[in-house]
Amino acid sequence: MNTEPYKLHPVISSNLREQIEREIRSAIIEGRYKPGERMVESAIAVELGVSRAPVREALSALEREGLVINIPRRGSFIVDLTEKDIKEIYSFRLLLETGALEFAFERVNEEDFENLQQLIDDLNDAINQKVDLESILNLDLFFHDYLCSLANHRRLYAAWKSIRLQTQMLMGYISSTFEQFPHEPAVWHQSILDAMIENDIETAKTILTEHIYDAKVRALKAVEDRPSLEEK
Repeated sequence: MNTEPYKLHPVISSNLREQIEREIRSAIIEGRYKPGERMVESAIAVELGVSRAPVREALSALEREGLVINIPRRGSFIVDLTEKDIKEIYSFRLLLETGALEFAFERVNEEDFENLQQLIDDLNDAINQKVDLESILNLDLFFHDYLCSLANHRRLYAAWKSIRLQTQMLMGYISSTFEQFPHEPAVWHQSILDAMIENDIETAKTILTEHIYDAKVRALKAVEDRPSLEEK
């Protein structure tokens, strides 16, 4: 992981809050900000060349997304996911995504297979081209997002979206564990899709379950191994 101090990019936009929110979100997801790190509004405002008001609004929006936590009289901090949080997120994902897969089998068609294959191909291309981490994480997550959308279940999809960004944050935690085999997430996705194409729902569910379990183990190990703020 890059140990150089992270610098935000100055923003110039008619909608400062959205730009600032996007800039900070990217930094969090890519692991540029350390879990538990305090977000100093004045320092962020100086880096971005803006006033503190839109920074405060952006941090409030990120709090609603579950990436930032505000502690009264202390300030805003990057959420520090505990072992319990991680286990809850992945167990919830397992329920949602395997459930979505069952619903999807009732309606999935050739166009969906083509779209899922394109997502896998795009992920492989992004890894080969060594694009920025956030883009790779987005492509990884889009596959799971598409599976959940195939269920055509509004409440299930809303539940998935409620943990989407924290899931992406955890993907950022474990990204370094794929350094020797960077295509491994795409391999998992391809195996799931191949089983779907063969109309083998049980195999697809089994592979998806193993994929989510593997990610959970990696996330727990990453959190266990990460240095404390004092060691930064």
